[in-house]
Amino acid sequence: MEQKLSKDLPLSNKTGNLEEKIIRLKEKYRYLWCKTESKLPEFEKSYTSKKQIEIEAETTKFLDKLAEKHKQQSNNKSHQKISFQEITEQEEQDVEKFCHFAGLYMDKQFADGFRRATKSFVEKVKQFDPDLKPENIYQAMRNVWIMNSLQVLMNLEMDCSNSMFAYSMLYPYSDNINDSVNASIEDKIKMNRNFRNWLEGEDCPYENATEKKIFMLVKMIEKEFDRDQFPGVFQSLLAIYNAQMKSLTQQKHKNNYQKIDILDISLEKGGTSVLADGYLIDGELDARQQDFCFGYGAFLQFADDIQDVSKDKDNGHITLFSQLVGDEYLDATANKLFNYILKVVDLHLSGSAFTRLRELIIQNCFFMVLEAIGKNRHLYSHKYIKEIETHFPFSFSYFQTAKKRLKSMLLKADWKN
Repeated sequence: MEQKLSKDLPLSNKTGNLEEKIIRLKEKYRYLWCKTESKLPEFEKSYTSKKQIEIEAETTKFLDKLAEKHKQQSNNKSHQKISFQEITEQEEQDVEKFCHFAGLYMDKQFADGFRRATKSFVEKVKQFDPDLKPENIYQAMRNVWIMNSLQVLMNLEMDCSNSMFAYSMLYPYSDNINDSVNASIEDKIKMNRNFRNWLEGEDCPYENATEKKIFMLVKMIEKEFDRDQFPGVFQSLLAIYNAQMKSLTQQKHKNNYQKIDILDISLEKGGTSVLADGYLIDGELDARQQDFCFGYGAFLQFADDIQDVSKDKDNGHITLFSQLVGDEYLDATANKLFNYILKVVDLHLSGSAFTRLRELIIQNCFFMVLEAIGKNRHLYSHKYIKEIETHFPFSFSYFQTAKKRLKSMLLKADWKN
């Protein structure tokens, strides 16, 4: 399989017994995807236009309060930017309230855990790379939040260990090279060959500042997990590394465009990403946990791809969604993704013990997909948009405006003070 993809990719052959498990998991979740229906799912919530207007008014008030805090702190000489380390109890309540009427699941216990992990993560960023851009901080932090949800599944306290931090930071650095439209495939392969060697335990020299950071992050993981005692940790890191390498063939280079199995690559990339999340939390995973992590990662990858469908199409990156653009509306594939999320979650999180985690994952992932549809309305039929918008707490046009406003404040924020 690897040789068919590209003989030049610097893949690792040191994934051990995990390789066979990944092959079986890919087959399982490929079958599940192929058998998933493309009909519109039954959404738990619907919103009238009147209700959407009420929610939008509350959201505007919430954003106004954030903007006022920003203004007040900017006028204070000791605060040049709004700080996300200084959140009052009232502001915590405002965030929980916002999540509730926005259709997101967030109770106090989850909120406390996410806040604790986020604070720990930001402190580590401050020590490791104080010049890291806010958008890269947010990219890495999203993975920490996924790992936090796995901690809930494993009955562990939500936090951010050094290894969780290191793994979450590896991919902002390497992705910036791998996803760059300016870097040649040869440069990407050269950087990744060093990355592979460090993950395999070799101490080859790094060649630039970015590679030095990647090297240091791998060493941070080695310090917490001994290679002999926790082989699964490093096998899982090499598994996601291999998947990332294979995903380079999704980029339009030479003759690769029509010769790759997009579903296989997407499943492996997403599944191994969260599989590594699981291993980096506690060092080991049983078969049930491996299965859930892989399935969870698969639909998160699809959700990311539907978010980035327009950008991927413009950049010549092939995904399950971007390959359809221009040939057909994405209505059926979006429906398939909603139903797939439900199927994967129902496989693993049925029963009262998982009610909170189930709601957290389904509501928040559904919100992500609905947002992606609203962001790319031109890729869907008018009839579909009209129907799907009734299951989103905002009008799509309002949400895009509000999101830009919130993103602007976040990117101007002082995440490190």
